[in-house]
Amino acid sequence: MATWARMRNHVTSFSKSKVVRRYINLLLRILTFTLILSILLQFILAYIVAKDPRILPPALRRAKNLLIVTAHPDDECLFFAPAILGVLDGNPDTKGGLLVLSSGNNYGIGETRKVELKGSCQALSIDSGRCLALDKPDLQDNPKVWWDEAAITAVVKNYVAKWKVDVILTFDSGGVSGHINHRAVSAAVSHYAATDAKAPPTYTLTTISLPRKYTFLLDLPLTSLTFSWRIFKALFTPANVIDDSYQSKALIASTWNMYLKTRAAFASHESQYGWDRNLYMIVSRYVWFNDLRRVDRRPT
Repeated sequence: MATWARMRNHVTSFSKSKVVRRYINLLLRILTFTLILSILLQFILAYIVAKDPRILPPALRRAKNLLIVTAHPDDECLFFAPAILGVLDGNPDTKGGLLVLSSGNNYGIGETRKVELKGSCQALSIDSGRCLALDKPDLQDNPKVWWDEAAITAVVKNYVAKWKVDVILTFDSGGVSGHINHRAVSAAVSHYAATDAKAPPTYTLTTISLPRKYTFLLDLPLTSLTFSWRIFKALFTPANVIDDSYQSKALIASTWNMYLKTRAAFASHESQYGWDRNLYMIVSRYVWFNDLRRVDRRPT
């Protein structure tokens, strides 16, 4: 009886191991297919249809003065680099401006971070005269304080007029990382864009769930689903460069050169550099591609 029991246990164990191996093989095949599809999509979006107005809307393609509004130094390269470079490298006539609403002085190194920001702006092709980190008493880096939205709006409106800005990039309501300062920036700028008739077109960077953020390129097929018809038309039908019907969203992927510029930009932020951030610069989907949504104007 003991012999039969041992044989039965051996057969059961062998059967379970075969099932496990089958599931592992299936998972590896799915991951391999997803990776190949992701790389193919990245190549198509970065090199083939990057300037098509159905992928990069006319408001971004024709912009003369781009303004990126963020909360802290390094936000521009950790989150927005594909969009920044996609617009500025794609149109040499566009002048880029970066308005960082705080110096990132939460740990007392705000002046150092302001200096580091200049190197990042240079790597991202942002105009050196329009690369600013503010240090206002009511807009200080603090992960527990919701910034005064009226103060944010007043600052943004001032630089929109000063630099003749015709398109804005900023955070969406999730703030990408969920940081309370990011979300306050989004609330203020989005409200301004939605309610002020003189506000320029404004695009926000889409926040996604935590597991999807750190999947390298593997999130691109899922992100591309809502752009699938646009990508198909961009590949197989000619573009009408004056067609304004595709203004609602954008999907911008980095070329290899753009990715290297993103790494160079973050390397300028020496005070923030560590093994975790170095890993971030590889696995975060935000350094490889950005999907943007335009803020709708509210009816008056």
